Amino acid sequence: MRWLTVLPLLFLLSCSGNSQVDAHTPVLSSQKQFDSWSSTPLYQKYGQVASLKIVYDNQADKLHFVSSEKYEFHYQFCMAELNFPNDLSRFNEEAYSDRVDRRFLIANINHYKALDKFTLELGPSDRMNKKHLNKLFEAVKKDVFFDDRLYLMLNTAHVNNLDLEEYDIPTLGPSEIYNGQRYQPISKYASFGRVRVIEDWDKQRDSIRPEDIIIIDDIPQVFPMVQGVIVTQFQTPLSHVTLLGQNRKIPICAFTEIFKDQRVLDLDGEIVSFSVRQDTFDIRPSPSADLSKIWDKGKPIKLAKNVKVDSLIPVEFLREKLSNIVGCKAANFGELNQYAKKMDFLVPESAFAIPFHFYDQHVRNNGIQSKIDALLVKDNRSRNSAEIRNELKEIRRLIKGAPINETLERNVKEKIMQLGDFRRMRFRSSTNAEDREGFSGAGIYTSKTGELGNPEKPVDKAILKVWASLWSYNAFMEREAFNLDHSTVAMGVLVHRSFPDEAVNGVAITSNLYRHDYLGFVLNAQLGDESAVQPDGGVQCDELICYPDESVSVYGRQEAGIDIINYSSLNNGKLVMTEDEIQQLANVLELIKRRYARTHYSRQSYFNLALDLEFKLDKDTRQLYIKQMRIYNR
Repeated sequence: MRWLTVLPLLFLLSCSGNSQVDAHTPVLSSQKQFDSWSSTPLYQKYGQVASLKIVYDNQADKLHFVSSEKYEFHYQFCMAELNFPNDLSRFNEEAYSDRVDRRFLIANINHYKALDKFTLELGPSDRMNKKHLNKLFEAVKKDVFFDDRLYLMLNTAHVNNLDLEEYDIPTLGPSEIYNGQRYQPISKYASFGRVRVIEDWDKQRDSIRPEDIIIIDDIPQVFPMVQGVIVTQFQTPLSHVTLLGQNRKIPICAFTEIFKDQRVLDLDGEIVSFSVRQDTFDIRPSPSADLSKIWDKGKPIKLAKNVKVDSLIPVEFLREKLSNIVGCKAANFGELNQYAKKMDFLVPESAFAIPFHFYDQHVRNNGIQSKIDALLVKDNRSRNSAEIRNELKEIRRLIKGAPINETLERNVKEKIMQLGDFRRMRFRSSTNAEDREGFSGAGIYTSKTGELGNPEKPVDKAILKVWASLWSYNAFMEREAFNLDHSTVAMGVLVHRSFPDEAVNGVAITSNLYRHDYLGFVLNAQLGDESAVQPDGGVQCDELICYPDESVSVYGRQEAGIDIINYSSLNNGKLVMTEDEIQQLANVLELIKRRYARTHYSRQSYFNLALDLEFKLDKDTRQLYIKQMRIYNR
């Protein structure tokens, strides 16, 4: 039997089996020695990285390369081997400061194997002064075999702000690392399936089956139910593709050279096992795997739906408990509105919700419900996808073509007039089958803009298009994949003022996705209205980790930091938000998370409790707005 383990770089990092006795060494003389002393970094921001801890003792004027097998953290080594007399909090206070009498200069040496370059990297909260940083760099350079491949990594805001022109230190930026990768783990799971090499998406998409593992050049942001994906294009950690992979718990990775690997392409049509790990993926024939159980998930899950409430609901009355009336997005928006009253952010103004009742009456009064019922009695898991697409397209056409209830349209326009001076409004999908624990529904429904007095963007058409998106093919098949009962799904609409001009838009996760059980929040941010999660081809956004400061944090950090993963390709190598704006956002995220945690039991640690929030900075004022909150499923 043929089998194949694919290593985009043909080795994995592991410390297991190392027979070394020493805990540290003053010199690194070979790649073999580096590999034996290093391990996977604590922050897993990139794939295929080996990391080695270093400590320079100013008291003894001596550099130590530290065994990652024996010591997971710098402070463990300093206490055990260098006789540091104090506890961890005292160590953190001293060892990350800019003090001229600082004893320990600590950092990591990371080897980025795709580039074959080594970098000296400080921690995000380290405030090492520039003289100490130069001293550390020169000490490392003198005692390593890769002195001609050693760079200072510009990975933190602090290092970027240091004036290092007087020192001859070569530097490397995060975007060079990000763009130099060949492999990226997107969702680290394992599955069985049949390999399908996709060369023409438009021609092959209707033939893709749920048991397939697809190999594709550029995956669409919403893709059909499959058992795994290998794609050539990198994804941000908060993209819809990444979220769908996490929600479905299927393996997804990016490998830029997959279409050059004939070993993998030759598996086209074969049943295989497929798993994604931090530094590699594994794919091998498994002809005995039973793929018939993929859809065997028991009885459909019924969702709570109340269609009796027949009046518009202002934002001040929206609460999480109304999710069965207005949908999860609108209900969570109401909670955000309550948080904003005591925190340093705003929610979009002139907000209200259109309950499920009006959608339900629209499809029933216009004879559309019978079309929906006819679709739902069919076996849509085994039918040809083109047939399903056609039926769904007809349902959407009927929803958009039927006249909206005149009383509803009049009431919506009056409510907009009553709530303020905004006339351009955003009408956003809010179903009971999105933004909920276990099912985010990211990107599968539609939001539209409507404006009073603008015949090009009429309010009634915006509402109808949002309603119709309940029956898009992607939404329907995503619900099918999660075994949701379509007959219990309904569409509400969240309405608030539109942002035709914004300085920055972004997404934040209130957990450190790159380091388990650790402080920090992940941000994706982009200029203007260019999407941070669904960018145009080739466009990249800011990706970074930020931390709440001591004004709100209960974890004793004296100073927060910014850990940069990648820069926006639209902003000339600079962050799209200022450090103060990022810090304000980090503090707000911590307060929101703490408020949410008080009322929601979580089996996870507080660090790993993750909320997914969308934010904006107003173009004129750069005022922070938060427009959406949902649980981040992982």
